[in-house]
Amino acid sequence: MKKLFIIIALLSATIMVSPKFIGGIVETEYQSALHKLNDNPAITIKSTTFNRNWYSGKVVTEMTVLLQHEDVDDLNIVIEDDLSFGPVIFTDEGVKFALSYSKSNIKFTDLFIEEEVESFIKNKIHLSALLTFSKDIITHITIDEISKEVDGNKIVSAKGVGKFVLENERRLYGDFNWAGLSATTTDESFTIEDMKFSLDQTLIVGSYYQGNAISTGSFDFSTSAIKAKDATGNEVFSLSHLLINAMSSMNNDLMEIKMNYSADKLVSAGQQLEHANLDVVLNGLNITVMQEINALLTELSDDGEEVFSSASLNKLSALTAKLLANDPVIKIEDFSVVTPEGKIESSMLVSVDEKLFDTANFMSIMAAINATANGKAPMAFFAKLGLAPMVEHYVEQGFIIQKEDKISVNVNYTQGQLNINGNAIPL
Repeated sequence: MKKLFIIIALLSATIMVSPKFIGGIVETEYQSALHKLNDNPAITIKSTTFNRNWYSGKVVTEMTVLLQHEDVDDLNIVIEDDLSFGPVIFTDEGVKFALSYSKSNIKFTDLFIEEEVESFIKNKIHLSALLTFSKDIITHITIDEISKEVDGNKIVSAKGVGKFVLENERRLYGDFNWAGLSATTTDESFTIEDMKFSLDQTLIVGSYYQGNAISTGSFDFSTSAIKAKDATGNEVFSLSHLLINAMSSMNNDLMEIKMNYSADKLVSAGQQLEHANLDVVLNGLNITVMQEINALLTELSDDGEEVFSSASLNKLSALTAKLLANDPVIKIEDFSVVTPEGKIESSMLVSVDEKLFDTANFMSIMAAINATANGKAPMAFFAKLGLAPMVEHYVEQGFIIQKEDKISVNVNYTQGQLNINGNAIPL
């Protein structure tokens, strides 16, 4: 019994004393993260104060987000983090064993925000972060349900919940789920149903903090439906099961990015389209050169004259030549939609002949592009839109091929020469 008492006493003492030392570790981690964030060209850390007590602390960070747009002022933000130090922490997600737990409050300074919007940001948006013993950061985002009615206009937004994890500063993964909203006025109603967003990215080069990260992995976004109705209840717009997916991977230091956009049904302006789909593939992207291009574009301001200056174009030309050395290609593998009259479908392949690209003349890339595209569609679709005479005119010119009730086109662009169905078009 005596030994058990001693063990309990030692554990209790450790738990009571540990927060003092853990607080120092947390402060060091905060300073390190802010230093990395300050290296981001779009962010300037103006000041930070770290007040540390035995079991808790508070960090106030003032920063400026540079939007780099002449018509929009930069954002000045103050972030207040209330900290609880481990090893045992009571959080909104339960008891956790970690270095620290923080709740954040965000304020915008030098920016006119209506009192109601400011109250919403303060009281309805909840941000918290857990710093684990392995120094991973687990962030929770909660947006409370809101319901507002003014002069007969009503909006109801469902609760949104998200969780994102930054693991070892290299892997970023998580998801955000929102049940949507409905808005009703005297003239119309608008609805967004279940919206989901998720990602799982692993860093290859760069830094998530510094804004120059190049990573591989997945990105997914979906919404069940978006609908708009007029005052009589007639549907004027409807989009069902919108999906956006992106997947990037590496092979021999070259990146491949696959993107898909799809929707089950689109109803608008009297048209009903189904199974809309777009598959895009970018292949052969040298990540080292991509990082250099990102760095160059970041250096350039929003001043158009600077972007298109001879010095900037020379740098961009040199980087473009390096990028073309690995023969990158852009493929539109499928761009299609099903109409009541039949399916419209197309595809395209674009590459660049590096031998025809002159680094002394950036615009020479136009002559170096090789592109082929094919498309076909039912003639009845264009007839319904009243475009049959125009289509028939292009058929006579040889720019469109018609076989029975189907029309098609083949486009080729090589060395600055455009050909449509074998007919050369002067440029």
